[in-house]
Amino acid sequence: MSAERIRDARAEGDALLRLAGRAPSAHNTQPWRVRPVGTGEYELGWHAERELPVGDPTRRDLFLGLGAFVEAYLIASAALGVPLRVEPVWDVERRVVVRFVPTGACYPTAFTAADLRGRRSARGAYVPGELPAEVFAGAAAALGGVGGLWRGGTRAVAPLLDQADRWLFGDGEVVAELRQWLRLRGDRGLRADGLTGEALGLSRVEGRVLDAVLRPAAYRVLRPVGLARALAASSRGVLRYDGTVVVLTAGAGAGSAVPSAAEVLEHGRGLFRCWSTLARHGYATHPLSQVIDCDLTAQRLAGMVGARPLAVFRVGRPVHEPVRSVRRSD
Repeated sequence: MSAERIRDARAEGDALLRLAGRAPSAHNTQPWRVRPVGTGEYELGWHAERELPVGDPTRRDLFLGLGAFVEAYLIASAALGVPLRVEPVWDVERRVVVRFVPTGACYPTAFTAADLRGRRSARGAYVPGELPAEVFAGAAAALGGVGGLWRGGTRAVAPLLDQADRWLFGDGEVVAELRQWLRLRGDRGLRADGLTGEALGLSRVEGRVLDAVLRPAAYRVLRPVGLARALAASSRGVLRYDGTVVVLTAGAGAGSAVPSAAEVLEHGRGLFRCWSTLARHGYATHPLSQVIDCDLTAQRLAGMVGARPLAVFRVGRPVHEPVRSVRRSD
């Protein structure tokens, strides 16, 4: 390959990654790893150090995030006029999932580069109001036959979130892993991953307090005297209003079989299309993964929706424009 072709390939790969790198991931870990493996071909895998083995031991969130990235990468390729299709690889030992290979026509999609840049997560206050039925129907259709969507009221799910938050903040190993991805001490400009206080919808004071109480020494002292309950109580307002929670489900029935990694990845692609559809209508989303991560609330949620839940999130119009999250590919 000539030096000029190498430069062109690198420029193409960089442009694709900048657009696709806006895909969502748990704790904003951005676990994806893309590398060229031939003329115009790219292999997608993940970085082991960007997994969440404690909070996501089944790799559900990992493969949902990788699925979202696959969809974002194909949308980016169409937006840039780079005809690519996806081929499954699935080499877990090498941590590789798919390969993007040249093809004769661009990926057929209604989404654009503007959609990739415009999709947003918002963890702050939302304007009260339920998601309109026609918007929900459009989001469900965007799944493309992968999984299903359940829609319910925020107040109905609020007790589950409260219980899940108490579990999250009461588990020392989960908190230790979470701390690795919190950016609460003004290091937004120094780190291009993780969750800043702004991204979490916290004021500067709230961010500093959370950082202080979750530090190992303080946490060991405060945990036995009700820290988890206090932190859970501080976030009760997240669902204590009239709004909408949506659940992505897999299979039929709460006790349906656990989906394979490849199936979860496909659900992640559908979830990204769902979120992008909602964003087109001006709606933001707020993942509430802890409700599924906690076994007790996951079982209660499965009974509520009548199927196995894979992702749960609230949907609404943010009161304030959310902060754009940092990305390693920016």
